[in-house]
Amino acid sequence: MVATNGTKPRFRIPEKTAHMTFEGTDYDGCEVRVLLSVTFAQFIALRESAQGEDQESMARLFGDNVLMDWNIEDAEGNPIPANGEGMMAIPLQLTNLVVQYWVQTVAGVPAPLVETSGDLSTLAAASTVRGEG
Repeated sequence: MVATNGTKPRFRIPEKTAHMTFEGTDYDGCEVRVLLSVTFAQFIALRESAQGEDQESMARLFGDNVLMDWNIEDAEGNPIPANGEGMMAIPLQLTNLVVQYWVQTVAGVPAPLVETSGDLSTLAAASTVRGEG
C-alpha cells in the first residue's frame, strides 16, 4: 500500500479467537471461547505466573485476559462467569484442558490436539505442555 501525504498507513492488529469443545472427555458439551491475539507482555506474564508458585494468580490472569466466553454453569444451574473468578470455580481438570489447548494453539500446534502424557495436576504443568508437530 502506498502512503499519501507523507504518512504511513496504519495497521490494526486483528483479534484472533479460538472456540474450544471437549468431545470425548468428561466435559463433552462444554464450549469455551478464548483470545489468541494476546500481547507479548500478556503472554509473558501468564507464562511467568504459571511457572511460579501462585497458581491462583495464573488462573485469574488467564480468566481476565484470555477467556472470552463459555457455557459453564454450577451444580445449581447458575452461570459461572467467564473471568478470573470463574476460572477459580471450575474443576482443575477442565482448567488444565482449557489452558493446555490455549498454550498449544498460541504456540502454533495444529488442532486436533494429540493425547498428552505427564502430570497436568497444576496450571504450571499445563502451561508448559508442548505437542509434537
